[in-house]
Amino acid sequence: MDNSILLSICAFGSVMAVYFWVTSLFQGDEKKLRDRLKADKGAAADKGPVGFLPLITRLGLAAARPFMPKKRETISSVRRNLGYAGIYSPSAVKALYGFKFIFLLVGLIGGYLGAAITGSWALCVPIGALVGVYAPVLWLKHRIKINRKLLEIGLADALDLMVVCVEAGLTLDSAMQRIGQELAFVHPTLSRELGIAHMETRVGLTRSDALRNLGTRTGSPGLQSMAAMLVQAERFGTSIASALRVHAEGLRLQRQYKAEEMASTASVKMSIPLVLFIFPATFIVLAGPTVIQLLRSPLFK
Repeated sequence: MDNSILLSICAFGSVMAVYFWVTSLFQGDEKKLRDRLKADKGAAADKGPVGFLPLITRLGLAAARPFMPKKRETISSVRRNLGYAGIYSPSAVKALYGFKFIFLLVGLIGGYLGAAITGSWALCVPIGALVGVYAPVLWLKHRIKINRKLLEIGLADALDLMVVCVEAGLTLDSAMQRIGQELAFVHPTLSRELGIAHMETRVGLTRSDALRNLGTRTGSPGLQSMAAMLVQAERFGTSIASALRVHAEGLRLQRQYKAEEMASTASVKMSIPLVLFIFPATFIVLAGPTVIQLLRSPLFK
């Protein structure tokens, strides 16, 4: 390995070590004060588990302090996107910005190593920096997409169970609690959201506000329409079981239409790999021997 690469890695490690040492000096008094105010049991619980993942999380939180946004609108937007992804930790915003900084440094190092190997400094270093900065953002968008898909998949089963529970005589709050318990193994994402909505009603929030928070917190169109339907059914005094049955049938038809749409576009999507991979291989297998014999013929000699 080149000496310049080793020197850059050592310099980066030295700078990070000095940074964490300085931050630990500034935080020493605050930590001592907190340890004095807390009991021994509380302080032991505050340390948390020891392992690789908590160490990476603490590293991200420490790296996020200089880069945290000052505007409340930006923080609220990031927290809303994290809620769409199913992440409700109070330190998730700091961890996201910390991982942006960490991945930026990793991308710069990777770009520097790639530039040292290939020699293209103007291309590898900026690409590495961009990949490092946008990697957490792309991961968050992918996590939002997966979370919404999981919620949409489990919503049809939840509505069927809710119809059965309501027709059996349970209230809507008890039905949500029971469904959240029954779906914990099959659809844990939806079970958690229903459990949060039920806990909000238990702490004093009205059912309408809890349902609206369920749709706003997840950002799922299916849950938003279900919450609006239940709020309207409760306001106008209509049968909740009938409204749930109609909504479940509509949701099932919507899923059927979406599956038919995906099936109709499958032929168009298959044309790209068909033209790029299957047709050339077929032509080589079929026309290859003929071309070889033609090249060996007296016509090309």
